[in-house]
Amino acid sequence: MNNTWKRLSDWVNGNDRERWCSPPAKPAPARAKPPEKKHHHSYHDLSKARKSRIFNLVYYTCGTIVSLSLLVVLLMVVVSMPTFGDPANPTNNELPKRYIEMGVQEGGAVNLVANMILSYRVFDTFGESSVLFLAATSVTMLLAKDMRNTPEKVRRYLEEEDLAEGIVNDRLLRTASRVLLPIIFVCALYIMFNGHISPGGGFAGGSILGGGLILFAQEFGNDGVRRFFSQKLYRRVRVTALAGYGFILLYYAFTGANGLDNHIWLGVPGTIFSSGIILPIDVMVGFVVTCTIYAFYGLFHKGEI
Repeated sequence: MNNTWKRLSDWVNGNDRERWCSPPAKPAPARAKPPEKKHHHSYHDLSKARKSRIFNLVYYTCGTIVSLSLLVVLLMVVVSMPTFGDPANPTNNELPKRYIEMGVQEGGAVNLVANMILSYRVFDTFGESSVLFLAATSVTMLLAKDMRNTPEKVRRYLEEEDLAEGIVNDRLLRTASRVLLPIIFVCALYIMFNGHISPGGGFAGGSILGGGLILFAQEFGNDGVRRFFSQKLYRRVRVTALAGYGFILLYYAFTGANGLDNHIWLGVPGTIFSSGIILPIDVMVGFVVTCTIYAFYGLFHKGEI
């Protein structure tokens, strides 16, 4: 009864006039669904999960085949090698015999190891130096800070942090570094410049020199290092060393491959100025290694050289 009275009141007040006057609308007849078209499923129609399963199946199958093939090849090589300890095994093949007998005459270095890696196999050493160069470049691209896009507040904080790091309160570190740093630098240069007449060379000397720069940075901070080894100088040394190495290598390989006289003075074996291209290449490799080691420290520690 109450519901009927409410509907009548709404009609008198004009609130529900359309419901009383208009006939109820008939529901529209339901449309028949069109028959589904049957089509063949292609790769693009497959579900994401099924695509993933197919990819994993193909990926693991190919990986297994490649791994087993490589394993079979390596096992065949091991089986075909001479028996260990057999007295009929060759002690020296043609290459080591050439290195030992003609190394001093053709390379000019009494250190036969330096003769081999920096004269006969100079291409390999250039590849190793290029790998170090590219590694330092990649780390610089990933970790270097862009001070032009750094807010002023963050920049002031970094400057205060550099200033605080330049003040070392560790007396043991301060005393030991000031005593050892000159010895480390002189020893590194000695090893770098004497690699053709004694054990050492560019890789060993560059590693020691890079470690000495890291110790110097721990004692005097990055600002102390930048006073004599700035970022601009770092780039010039690194690029010049590798470019000079590449130029010497190309000239040496071109003249040797064409039977030309390269006019490179070998000097007197056993003296400091000897060994032809080995001495300058040793120095250049040493500077490349030094820059790479210190770049890794500076970029991972502060995001800059």
